[in-house]
Amino acid sequence: CLTDAISKLERAQDKSGSGAEETAKQVANLSAGDHAAALQALLAPLLAQALGGNSSPTLRSVLAGKPSTIVSPNSTLQTVGLMMAEARKSALIVDGTQLVGIFGFKDMMTRVIAEELPLDTTFVSQVMTPNPESVLPDTTVLEALQLMHDNRFLTLPVCEENGQVVGLVDVMDCVYASGGAEGWKSLFSSALDEDDVSSVFFCR
Repeated sequence: CLTDAISKLERAQDKSGSGAEETAKQVANLSAGDHAAALQALLAPLLAQALGGNSSPTLRSVLAGKPSTIVSPNSTLQTVGLMMAEARKSALIVDGTQLVGIFGFKDMMTRVIAEELPLDTTFVSQVMTPNPESVLPDTTVLEALQLMHDNRFLTLPVCEENGQVVGLVDVMDCVYASGGAEGWKSLFSSALDEDDVSSVFFCR
């Protein structure tokens, strides 16, 4: 079935550029096992159309111009909660210039609401997840998605090599940066006809 899918996706090969092929190689290198080559062949036309023939953007470009949700360790949960609700993002807790923690919506529900902690007198440092993993701004969105998938993260802090915080990306930021909802939705409609889709999804 994978071979059939690859051969049918080759109809969109003329849309693939060198940037998309390089991105496909990156993803294939991240994939273990004997299926790496087949995965690369499958991803090349997919990524070419989703990215419009361009290479995968970096997290620096994704975060450019976006508001940050950076707070200090002594910020109250009331202040942090209002900022998170407005931005629809988790909060990054920064002490000076260094990232010391992250506080998400799940943390709010399980560590604050469930425990009935007072929002106006509880500091975010008391309930945050300390020392979260972060990535460099030049990480591509596909590398970020792979990392989030492997570690079951929904969000990922982005920091410079010196520790300075750049911002926070989530899964949907990366998905939209990889072509957007419409870009991915239209992939198979242009690469496969209706009969092809049926044969791919119903083969055993």
